[in-house]
Amino acid sequence: MTPQAISAEQLITLRSATQLLSQSVAQRLRTHLDALSPLFRPRRFLGDHMEGAGREAATGTDKSAAELQELYRRVAINPFDIRPELHMPFESVATQFHLHEWEYIHAIQGDRGWQSIRITTPLTWVLTFSSPYSLAALRDVIAGNAERDTNAVRSFVFRACVMHELFRKTPTLTQLLTALRYVVDIRKSPQFGELPFVTVSAPFKTLRPPDNLV
Repeated sequence: MTPQAISAEQLITLRSATQLLSQSVAQRLRTHLDALSPLFRPRRFLGDHMEGAGREAATGTDKSAAELQELYRRVAINPFDIRPELHMPFESVATQFHLHEWEYIHAIQGDRGWQSIRITTPLTWVLTFSSPYSLAALRDVIAGNAERDTNAVRSFVFRACVMHELFRKTPTLTQLLTALRYVVDIRKSPQFGELPFVTVSAPFKTLRPPDNLV
């Protein structure tokens, strides 16, 4: 079925079915992530450069810590307006996860000209460590539509950077999720500048309805 062949009635039915599938896959993904959570401990690649109980035996931690600092420095100012310094030891990050729906901006032409709308990709999620802000809440803060908590902004950006570096330094994580039939990517969103997000998708293709039905 092509997007152009979808009627309004079919769209309602397909959207309902997609939502049910999305909920099921998201729950399955959360179960898998919880089972794999010991592999997501940031101290596995940062060692004692991150706060935590006891000593952590790890190699290459000086380089890993410096690369995390550099990534954070690059993304902190624009558009988040937070200080780019990241001092060691880094604050501890618990292996608790949050899945955020991946959204993008799509331009459509209507009777009043071109307009931009936000589209949700139903089977793709941004994977982050839990923080006070959700991705949607941070988007509203950046747009000036919500009250800003600088510490919460910093917490989100820091944890997103840690997740990115964890996947970059630990290819086994991608291999394990791929074996479970997920698709792992690194994506950026114009609204969030150069901040790289780890996204996890279901192995199914989705299609966007024609613009007249969006």
